[in-house]
Amino acid sequence: MLQGQGEAKHYSDMYAHLLPPAPPRAGHRAWLASLAAALLPAGRCRLCALPSRAPLCSACQCERPARWRCPRCALALSTPAAGCGSCALRLPAFAGALAWSDYAPPWDRLAAQIKFGDDPALARWLGMLLGQCLRAERPGWAPPRWVVPVPLSPGRLRRRGYNQAWELARGLARELGWPGDCRLLLRRRDGPAQSTLPLARRATNLRGAFVAPPLARGARLLLVDDVMTSGNTAEQAARVLLRAGAGDVRVAVLLRTPVSAPR
Repeated sequence: MLQGQGEAKHYSDMYAHLLPPAPPRAGHRAWLASLAAALLPAGRCRLCALPSRAPLCSACQCERPARWRCPRCALALSTPAAGCGSCALRLPAFAGALAWSDYAPPWDRLAAQIKFGDDPALARWLGMLLGQCLRAERPGWAPPRWVVPVPLSPGRLRRRGYNQAWELARGLARELGWPGDCRLLLRRRDGPAQSTLPLARRATNLRGAFVAPPLARGARLLLVDDVMTSGNTAEQAARVLLRAGAGDVRVAVLLRTPVSAPR
């Protein structure tokens, strides 16, 4: 069962009257389907606008870019390789990464919809797809002790009303039957959004932004976010979690910015 106080209680109070009854473990896929039917505008795919009973039609789910990716940072590669050039020069703090698709048209519209479109239910449904992708493409990853979202600052959480990374994490955790907790990594101060800053300023913008309580020594964690561009958010968050006692931090993101994309 997903656990969490603070953010989690806020979400449960806000959406409790909308959610179907909690499912038995064996029926979680059917429960997610009923959730999508109850909360998402029905009838059209969010990307191609063709008739679809799901938020994305089958064609759009299957036509995401088929990419080779760096197993360490999930950067798209042009050919199969053991890793990308950046990771060959300097390994990130996290031990591996997975991305469902590229942050590029039309997929980038999904990030905008879950972040600014007041649509946490869509984020949970996409988290389910991310969980299916993880199961298929990273079968060697051992189950984590906790699925952890990249947090928002308290001020940004109040303004938005939900954390899209936590909603993604909830969908992924439910799909895979893993526990999630939004209390294990917190953001203690607000600052400019990473997407508004040049790459050179993104690392310094996040220094000291995250804090974590003491964790069980050696705990394996899966960090979830909506978009990874420079990797600085995942890097800083992973360092904080490792200092708090985690033994292994891996990352799952919905979208990964290709190296050639405008930043």
